[in-house]
Amino acid sequence: MKRDPLTQAFDLATAQVGRRCDWVRVMALLLVAGSFLLQGCVAGASMALVAFDSTRSTQITFRPFERSWVAQPDQSSDALHNSKVTSVAVLPVEGDPEMGARLVAILRQETMLRVEVPATVAPGVMVAYPRLVKADDTDFSVLATKVTRNLEVDAVLVSRVAGSPAHASDWGCKAEGSRRLYLYLVDREGHLLWKDELPFTLVKSFTPQLEESVQINLTQYMMQHIKELHLDELGYLPKKIS
Repeated sequence: MKRDPLTQAFDLATAQVGRRCDWVRVMALLLVAGSFLLQGCVAGASMALVAFDSTRSTQITFRPFERSWVAQPDQSSDALHNSKVTSVAVLPVEGDPEMGARLVAILRQETMLRVEVPATVAPGVMVAYPRLVKADDTDFSVLATKVTRNLEVDAVLVSRVAGSPAHASDWGCKAEGSRRLYLYLVDREGHLLWKDELPFTLVKSFTPQLEESVQINLTQYMMQHIKELHLDELGYLPKKIS
């Protein structure tokens, strides 16, 4: 049966509308599927970063020393002789006990100094120690006099670590914090011979840090700085003869 033109036009319009509806449905499905895939990718990337962080070890990154200061000895022969340091006591590092062990290892391995550790310090001196390190940074006269007399050493190395608390990273599960190592070398008379500040960044992860690697890095870093400050030539931290 032959259809009239009006009916044919109506059928054509209906077919076109149907095709448009199908196209809209397809696009909507694609958008929904893409959204799920995108969320899955973000979640997958996040999980991958977490897994990657879990395989990384804790890291310490040392930055250049700051605010370095060295006392210059008098030119007289007596004063120059008296400034020579042949033995030192290394007190515990407030805020970071591991750093104290690293400093002791550096001085014992790289210098000619006789190094005494805090375990031999008299109890009365150790009681006064926490109060003194929280006082003025350069006011170590009483501490130096007591420690050097009890241990029969020429100087004492007082250190502490301070800085901002670690904060979690945006991705993964590691925590990062900026810290600073303060160093003070004081002779038996209470005179400040050397002071320094070493900024460093500590990034904590699931895996413990490789202590041997940290020790090697810190040793090279400090010994290069000691050479630049001429602490060896001044007799404060005499290096071992190769």
